[in-house]
Amino acid sequence: MRKLLFLLLVTVSSLSFAARILPSGKLAELEAYQPPQIKLSGKVYYTAPAIQIRGLNNTLLMPGQIAQLPRDSAVWFQVEPNTGFVWRIWVVSAAEAKELAQREKDEAAMLRSSQ
Repeated sequence: MRKLLFLLLVTVSSLSFAARILPSGKLAELEAYQPPQIKLSGKVYYTAPAIQIRGLNNTLLMPGQIAQLPRDSAVWFQVEPNTGFVWRIWVVSAAEAKELAQREKDEAAMLRSSQ
């Protein structure tokens, strides 16, 4: 019983230190944010009323914190399919940005090969 409990504890604790798994989205550079608009990689989007912006440690950022982000920060974002509003943004590290760029290339290659 102790071994089982120990294995369960190790499994659960290791998951808490795992890398973030981000849902489908797009990689961009955050150029400007002035609600209700956001400029990502040269394109201006409107933001959803309940936009969520998460920092490197996956915590929600307050509007004042967003203004303090370095210009051209790498972000991963999602757009609402019905409205076209940006509704979720994650600030990503350089390593995450590199992985996400590769993920986008792989997904595009799979899409082209399936057509």
